[in-house]
Amino acid sequence: MSENRVFVSQETLDRWLSEERVEVEGDVLTLQRDGQRFQLATALHFVSEVAGGGDPQGWLGKVKPLEDVVQAGGEHCAGSVVLGESAFEVVEGFLGLPIRDAASSLAAAAQKALGEAPAGDDLDQLARFFMSSR
Repeated sequence: MSENRVFVSQETLDRWLSEERVEVEGDVLTLQRDGQRFQLATALHFVSEVAGGGDPQGWLGKVKPLEDVVQAGGEHCAGSVVLGESAFEVVEGFLGLPIRDAASSLAAAAQKALGEAPAGDDLDQLARFFMSSR
């Protein structure tokens, strides 16, 4: 099973940085409130197809790492991607993969082995963070 990932638009990240809600060092984003860290990769959220070429890749409504888009032959420029006969409007941002330290991974494994529910998984932490951002 794949890990939970989160997409953060550039606009949202800029706002969080100005509000000092997060810190970014290199390609790691850290939530100031609880220290949760995420490995960031440049990504694009495919919002609409604007040239009438359809969506043969099935990317509409999905988030794709920029690296995958380039490998598929896509050309990204200023809020758009051209791929074959298709042109897409995209939202630029980052895909964040939770970084687990050894201690929290060991604690989670122990809780699972004992049948205990963890205090909150990554998705719960993100939901609380987003709700407090309003």
